[in-house]
Amino acid sequence: MKKLILFLVFLASMNYAQTVSFGDTTDLKTTNRTDVVLLQQYGGSTWDNTGGGFFYLADSAYDEGTYAFDSYYPGKQWIRVGTFGAIATSTITLENDETIANTTDGIIAIAGDVQIDGTASGLDMQGAYTSAAIDLTDVTLNYGGSSGPVMIRAGTYAAPVTSSDAGQSGMIRLYGANSATTDGESSGYYDRGIFVNNQITGTKGAFPISGLVEVRNVGTSAGPVAVQAGQFIAGLHTSTAKLDSTAGTTDGMFGVWAKVYSVTGSVADTTSRIAPIWIDSQLQGTVNGENYGIFATNGGLEVDAFIGFESQSGWGYLFYFDETAYDEPPISAITPATSSQDADGSLIINLNGTDYYIPYYGIGKD
Repeated sequence: MKKLILFLVFLASMNYAQTVSFGDTTDLKTTNRTDVVLLQQYGGSTWDNTGGGFFYLADSAYDEGTYAFDSYYPGKQWIRVGTFGAIATSTITLENDETIANTTDGIIAIAGDVQIDGTASGLDMQGAYTSAAIDLTDVTLNYGGSSGPVMIRAGTYAAPVTSSDAGQSGMIRLYGANSATTDGESSGYYDRGIFVNNQITGTKGAFPISGLVEVRNVGTSAGPVAVQAGQFIAGLHTSTAKLDSTAGTTDGMFGVWAKVYSVTGSVADTTSRIAPIWIDSQLQGTVNGENYGIFATNGGLEVDAFIGFESQSGWGYLFYFDETAYDEPPISAITPATSSQDADGSLIINLNGTDYYIPYYGIGKD
């Protein structure tokens, strides 16, 4: 029998006005209420484990006494779900299709943990919500590092959630479909699956979305063939799909839009660094295969250009090699001679296994 067990901790200071109370079982059996109610006493006891407590209406046929009482409605009983006062922790057990029905906001106040045990759907939310289905706006966290309190958690770095699933189940899956044909918002005619906004007013940096994949010890077995910390794909998925004509620079279909910006009056300090994309390779182990800073593929139509430039202010250089890179490959000290004069150096490229030099000359040489 599947059970959904909710552990409720009722604080001693709970406001009774939220819940309708009855003085004895006679009143409880004759009321036509269907929400959670409070029975003040039974069998000479008050607020303890042998008398009063919280009751809800359910389809059941238990023997009467202490934990179940007949009700105004045939086939339904008042089922005892918890006490108040003498003990702090109580339990609600819902079996099969039993529910706590017809409750309103504020009927039950929960202080402490809620534990849901099940093998199917742990929490199934249904209905047409006019606000957030889950709202954490008023949550205050006492932060304590990466293993400390967070809004939603699954495991820790030292104790992750483990799985041996060979499929693509993952940890979080969201599927949505949008059929809008008119622009209903001036803020932008597009649909955001997940939106994260971090507003910084101090000196702490931020990574609104971050992913870390660590290939650990695989012993003597083969390792994975695909390891990607992020995967972003956009496409015209059917033969009737269409991408409309662009009306501005930001329109179009892109796998990723990476952008940095600043407003007039803001300042980036002397030794700061800004770039829309940071490409960083830190391989220290043995690499027997290919190894690139950027890997580009094209398996469809021939593209207009590998890089397309559109600018209102231009770029200072096509390439910039600083003091840590100007004398490292692909920069070469070889100075190929031309019909007019020697070059100052060269860039090394490789065409199908053969190295070639592209000479460069200092400004002023012609």
